[in-house]
Amino acid sequence: MNHIYLSPHPDDALLSCGGAIHRQIRAGDAVRVITLFAGDPPHGTLSPFALEQHQHWGHPPIPMALRRAEDAAALIRLGVQVQPLDLLDAVYRSTPDGRWPYTDLATLFGEVHPEDPVTALDLAERVSTLLPVEERSTLYAPLGVGHHVDHLIVHRAARDHLVGMHRLAFYEDYPYAEETGATEAALQTAGADQWTAHVVSLDPDDVAAKVSALAHYRTQLPVLFDGAEAMPNRIWAFAAQCCPAAGLAERIWWHR
Repeated sequence: MNHIYLSPHPDDALLSCGGAIHRQIRAGDAVRVITLFAGDPPHGTLSPFALEQHQHWGHPPIPMALRRAEDAAALIRLGVQVQPLDLLDAVYRSTPDGRWPYTDLATLFGEVHPEDPVTALDLAERVSTLLPVEERSTLYAPLGVGHHVDHLIVHRAARDHLVGMHRLAFYEDYPYAEETGATEAALQTAGADQWTAHVVSLDPDDVAAKVSALAHYRTQLPVLFDGAEAMPNRIWAFAAQCCPAAGLAERIWWHR
């Protein structure tokens, strides 16, 4: 069986589905992660908000190249095929007239800007050229928990334009799903009341493998977890809390 994960950024697929991915690899399935917004920033002036992100990442001289390398190291460790694309992260994108559409956390986690150069349709067309045509695979996209604009664009590309091409599921975006009510808000926004929820039961080995692989995202651990030390406990705690009746778990929703 083939599993294809659409990851908005380097780290999203593993953060949200690392346990399931480990299980699929152990079962002998083929797993591929397409990391969408992984392109190098443009030469020239960057927005103050983009430079602020670089500061949080430790001022790497070539930030996205480093993030792609982290992603490859983490995913290859699990046996995943890695396919980064050259689309720009929201903090690097500009409108046709040269304005920065996302200038702070409020706009980054707000609505997709009407002049954002990346549209859901364009993204879907780009992704569709990368999907196998000879057989149906399972395609996983973010549910949009947390309302990050890049996650919303990927979600809408899959929901509105890729449905029917492959079996389609939506994963619970972590770490945004830690916030009380965030997943429920995303489900309501997506109109997912008729979708089928599925609990992916995990073994301790699956969570341990996820934690070990996540350690490769050194630029992101301070941003996501306030440091590397807190990451393992939070990953284990969320796996235990997201569906207590199942023990350790992750969750997906099948598109109707």
